[in-house]
Amino acid sequence: MRLPVRRPSRQPGFTLLELVLVILIISILGIAAIDRLLEYRVDAERAMVRTVVGNLRSALGMEVAKRVARDRIRTINNLENSNPFALLAQPPENYIGEIEDESRVVENGVWYFDTGTSALVYRIRFADYFRSPLPGPARVRYRIELVLANNNRDNRTTQVTGLNLVPLENYQWEFPK
Repeated sequence: MRLPVRRPSRQPGFTLLELVLVILIISILGIAAIDRLLEYRVDAERAMVRTVVGNLRSALGMEVAKRVARDRIRTINNLENSNPFALLAQPPENYIGEIEDESRVVENGVWYFDTGTSALVYRIRFADYFRSPLPGPARVRYRIELVLANNNRDNRTTQVTGLNLVPLENYQWEFPK
């Protein structure tokens, strides 16, 4: 009588080739996800800058309205070149205060008021996609300026009608296509 020949059974699992292919595919997907995540960080920073600037512009508008309502319209021009964060009830967490020497700021991702130039400055944290004509670290600078109107339509008489927070240099955020 012949005994049946036992063939070695194949154990379930991955072969080395299958394992390498799975690791390769996961690595490629991980790299793509990380690249996309970096773009989202830059987009979030850009949105944060726009939000803070919008909040400051709203605070300027409310301060002008308050001074007009209290018949102190002539004091509006005192706010030109001042620190706009002084108008907020609570500045953002990344506001480090008033700085006399901008070269002493080493941290990125912070707001500060440069008292030497009367400029509100934000140091860009993720500067890879940011373009500005300023030399040195990537940053945006803003200043409070008066909004003037010529009510008499002559070139000599002007009246302060409001305040605006304006960028001192053109800048833009560029994203790869």
